[in-house]
Amino acid sequence: MPQWLVIGISGVTCGGKTTLAHGLRDYFKGLRNAPLWNTPYTIGDVQLISQDDYFLPVDDRRHKRVEKLNAINFELITSLNTKQMLADIAHIINGQTEHNYANFEHYALQYQQQQQQQQQLQQQQQQQHQQYNTNYYGKQHLPAAYQYQRQQHQQHHHQQHRQHHPQQQQQQHADHIMRLNINAQIAAQLRDKKINVLLIEGFMIFNQPEVLALCNLKYHFHLPYEKCYERRIKRTYDPPDVTGYFELCVWPYYEKNFAEYRECKDITVLNGEIAKEKIFKFVLQRIVHYFEERCDPPPPATLPPPVVACPPQQKRFDCMLYMGTVASNNNHLPTACPMEQ
Repeated sequence: MPQWLVIGISGVTCGGKTTLAHGLRDYFKGLRNAPLWNTPYTIGDVQLISQDDYFLPVDDRRHKRVEKLNAINFELITSLNTKQMLADIAHIINGQTEHNYANFEHYALQYQQQQQQQQQLQQQQQQQHQQYNTNYYGKQHLPAAYQYQRQQHQQHHHQQHRQHHPQQQQQQHADHIMRLNINAQIAAQLRDKKINVLLIEGFMIFNQPEVLALCNLKYHFHLPYEKCYERRIKRTYDPPDVTGYFELCVWPYYEKNFAEYRECKDITVLNGEIAKEKIFKFVLQRIVHYFEERCDPPPPATLPPPVVACPPQQKRFDCMLYMGTVASNNNHLPTACPMEQ
């Protein structure tokens, strides 16, 4: 059975996510039934899911209205038919709907529980470390008994860091399950040498735990407030934006929605002000790198060649767009490199 590579593209309105998603879709469709970057694999099916296609009808009672603007707030997850979207994703991947939608909910619940456990563990470790510093390092003169206890604590602390914590192992195992085995050693699992590609794009896809857990590669577009507003007012929506909608709904809820997953380390933040051609090339190189990491290493000269052949080393960007926390005012997104190569 062909394996699915799932790529999620989210971010701020008018940031460039739809342009990138359509560009990748067209690119991979052009590679269908052809060798993938000099590997023994070929691209099979290529699908694109757009979250904008799942807005509820304007007259749907589930919509929330902004009394001050007398308008619907479309920046809420409740303004979308998320259940239908997940059902369509499940149908694409496995050709079924109800059963796999239930699985998505199960994996998303596991994902949330594991994230909460990991956060609690980190908080406990920080508290213990701070308490230890207060009790021991904060004193200038320590009795011999305290000195011995501090040395023992330091040795134990270093030993813990050299070992894998059981909860970390559980987190890794849960991540493996939640992705429905899609990204679990892709090269080893592609028995029929077919790779299907599913692109999911939308302004709130990572606010759906099921989609966040499903995607192998995740990208988020960001723009400064002024640039985002400049682009937004040039577009026409149905229904059109009322005066004040951007200031009271679009931008505040973008910040709120992004805050829910901004600490995810596997999401690459893209600067939407950079030329779309350079962003496309950057993301494509990241996908190539993703496959390179999952190739079997070359065998010694005395052994036969591996079943999975690695693609040749290609010139990649040595720099990455900034990944991590964005400044609170979100006016400037620093980058490690302008991606001008």
